[in-house]
Amino acid sequence: MSYKLKTLIVFDTNSLRSTEAGKVAYSFFAFGRPFQMVEEFILDKDLSEDIHIAIPTWAIEELKDQKHRQYKTDIVEFQKLATRLAGMPHIPEIALPEEEFDCTSYIQEKAEEYLATKAIKLLEINEELANTVLQSMMVRVLKDQNKKLPFAHSGKYKDAGFKDNIVWESLMHFDGVTEYDKVIFITKDGDYSNCEHEFKAKWNRRIAIEKDENNAIAEIQKDYELYITERAIYEFTQTEYFKDYLFDHLKVKSEIVLDGNNHNIENFEIVDRCVEIERMPPNDDFEENIIVHSIIKIFYTDGGVKKEQDVKTTTVFADEVTRDITETNFEPELI
Repeated sequence: MSYKLKTLIVFDTNSLRSTEAGKVAYSFFAFGRPFQMVEEFILDKDLSEDIHIAIPTWAIEELKDQKHRQYKTDIVEFQKLATRLAGMPHIPEIALPEEEFDCTSYIQEKAEEYLATKAIKLLEINEELANTVLQSMMVRVLKDQNKKLPFAHSGKYKDAGFKDNIVWESLMHFDGVTEYDKVIFITKDGDYSNCEHEFKAKWNRRIAIEKDENNAIAEIQKDYELYITERAIYEFTQTEYFKDYLFDHLKVKSEIVLDGNNHNIENFEIVDRCVEIERMPPNDDFEENIIVHSIIKIFYTDGGVKKEQDVKTTTVFADEVTRDITETNFEPELI
């Protein structure tokens, strides 16, 4: 069976914030445009099985806290404005908000309603990991002061570095990382620029840290280009019919030719049914042949030593509609 890359996309808080009139919005709970664009692309390209979205629970709590703080700030400003405007003949009486309104509970309710509609993984730091996480953060803070610290204080928030640390540790301690081949971390902060090596050293997985959702989408497009652009043919190669076709052609082959020498085939494995799809110019019959490239592994013995050899396989389809197979070739040659 062909193997499709498994990708985990993780959002930092600053790529989730939703705003109204340039300020944090609190009348509703929803993730911002970067999240919406990435989610829409995944759904539109039918990649939900292979690409999952994850969000640190700390980021969600921070979003809720930002909304509550913005609400309190706006209430104070609104009261000041109402006081200044009171008595103006052309302005009707301004009704002040109820002081006892529980905005925290309101935001919590809206958050629960919204999150219930989203297929996301939550990255949590469990209590039993608290000491481990603290030690990891301390090591990071105590790095050579002559170098740029991964989470140095920047911007107007004094606790920004601490919050960045928590978000990063949530990803670093997510055991589910092992289920994926690659992680795309979307953040507008530059403080994570030195973190790729730490992540790769622990998880032995690829990670791309992107500041822009468009760059993240471009990364997805590059990784899944074959499936996105040639979905019909690609999905056909994943059927039992095509697998059986390859198997039937392989089981009658008895030798592999390497450097002019024939070796008995002891076993074989279909590694990847579709690594590339190539479209040829129309022939004299106006047929646009389609070539599917597959990878086969052949097992043989040479001089008493067990060996294996990757074999490039090309299967030619007459056209996309009928998908009639006209020939299959192997390189190196199988006979």
